[in-house]
Amino acid sequence: MQGISTPPRDGSILAKVPLFASFSDEQRAAVATRLQTRRYPKHAVLVRENDPGDSLFIVLHGNVAVTRSAGDGKENILSILKEGDFFGEMGVLDASPRSATIKALDDVQVAILARDDFLDVLTGSPKMCVLLVLGLSARLRATNEAIQAAAFLDVPTRLASLLLNLGNNFGERTPDGVRLTLRLTNQEMANMIGTTRESVNRTLNRFWDDKLIDMHEAHIVIKSPAGISALAGKLRV
Repeated sequence: MQGISTPPRDGSILAKVPLFASFSDEQRAAVATRLQTRRYPKHAVLVRENDPGDSLFIVLHGNVAVTRSAGDGKENILSILKEGDFFGEMGVLDASPRSATIKALDDVQVAILARDDFLDVLTGSPKMCVLLVLGLSARLRATNEAIQAAAFLDVPTRLASLLLNLGNNFGERTPDGVRLTLRLTNQEMANMIGTTRESVNRTLNRFWDDKLIDMHEAHIVIKSPAGISALAGKLRV
């Protein structure tokens, strides 16, 4: 972890954070006076499962993985958060220990809002409360879909669903298809869909042979979003 720093006091650091979308420039500036920022290198642990829930984290740069221990020395990746996303809100709201471990997937910068400050900000902003609930609802839906996929769907369907979600959240359109800007190892993808690295490797190669994806470069390119969508099906709860 690199040193703690103070963000710009004009609130510009929060301008692209959806949680503060309803705030005026003056309100964001007021929140910024309560923030500290930290930088973490790739693979660093930002928060550990069962740590005290004493602050809200906002991802300003980079991507983080939300993980939980599987009880056999392995870990499950529950979700990946990107710039503008937040975590740690549950522990802050009910003062419970952290329910997951957060790891940096690349170089990451976060803003940190202490529990008392976060609750004070929520009290003064009903619309922020609504945005928080919407964010939590989206996260719960994603978790339900992941549970459903792990319980009832085969590996190709689960992997296609993962690629589709990564394309929606971390994809950029190119002449060749949707390029995934987030690089995950096969093991990390396996941890997300509850299978083995070998199964992911075989299935990716099958998708490549079927011209659904391309893996010539460091980043996966989804060449046929329609084909991946057809494989994924419509997972809705």
